[in-house]
Amino acid sequence: MKSVRIERINSEIQKIVSEIIDTKLRDPQIDAIISVNQVDTTPDLAYSKVYISSIGNTPKEEVIARLKGAGGFIRGQLSKNINLRKTPRLEFILDTSEEYASKIENILKTIKYSTSPDDTENEND
Repeated sequence: MKSVRIERINSEIQKIVSEIIDTKLRDPQIDAIISVNQVDTTPDLAYSKVYISSIGNTPKEEVIARLKGAGGFIRGQLSKNINLRKTPRLEFILDTSEEYASKIENILKTIKYSTSPDDTENEND
């Protein structure tokens, strides 16, 4: 179970990294809207996994690669905006939870329509 302190730190890192990506990161090769969905920081504050999703013309894998390349810059900006003894190293990970949820939803819809009550009533006639 995560401590309340780590949860607060995760929330603050998520907010600051999102702001840095939106306002200070200028990469002309990224033509996408980038969203920071979640941050998981280790208890010793050494590493933070930053889960990213993007919508746009740039492939998601390329967005992650560009963010990894700018990781030092983003970490430097983070250290200026957060009051921690040690600024965690950032690991950018593609968040596929939305795609997974959409896939499950589609499966559930097909199951619902294949076993709808209207079908069983027509079979009994």
